[in-house]
Amino acid sequence: MNYLDKLYLFIKYYYILLNIIKLIVVFMEIEIKTKVKLTEDKDKVIKALKNIFSDLEYNIEQLPNKYLSILGKSKNIDRFKELIRSEAILDTARDVLEKGAKLNYTKFKINKQAAYMGLINFDSDIHGGIFVKIICDNEKDLQNKIIDIAPRTKYGRIIIKNGKEVDYKIEEEINEEINNITNE
Repeated sequence: MNYLDKLYLFIKYYYILLNIIKLIVVFMEIEIKTKVKLTEDKDKVIKALKNIFSDLEYNIEQLPNKYLSILGKSKNIDRFKELIRSEAILDTARDVLEKGAKLNYTKFKINKQAAYMGLINFDSDIHGGIFVKIICDNEKDLQNKIIDIAPRTKYGRIIIKNGKEVDYKIEEEINEEINNITNE
């Protein structure tokens, strides 16, 4: 491989890396809201919330109808991303996120009982579910965040913008090749 080929590869992967960093560094805040009904255990509902959003900061308020309201904020979407990948529901998650998108935010509900078990289910339960609102700086940042959270797939494999499937073995080879280029 000659010098120009190495330079081309380096620039290509540098550009890809910059785009990945842009996706990760986008401002994002997550608002979480749910009610605790009389038949529910407040600590179990909090556990359900923290199973999905580990850095959750929350307040509990008493409502006039004897229910409790839990209002929280989070900035970490990693566990949510991990769960939708492990459950192989990226397409469903992306559909839900896109359907709820408006301007600079998207909103959806997840099932409390599933969240308590450390799972994601985009169905409300009989107790009303967990309301989630993901807010970004602007509409473009939100679209990028949705792609980061739930990228497009083909035959169950994540694809990148140019339509080529991501093959993790090939990615490792590319990283090794980049390391070789930078060490020369």
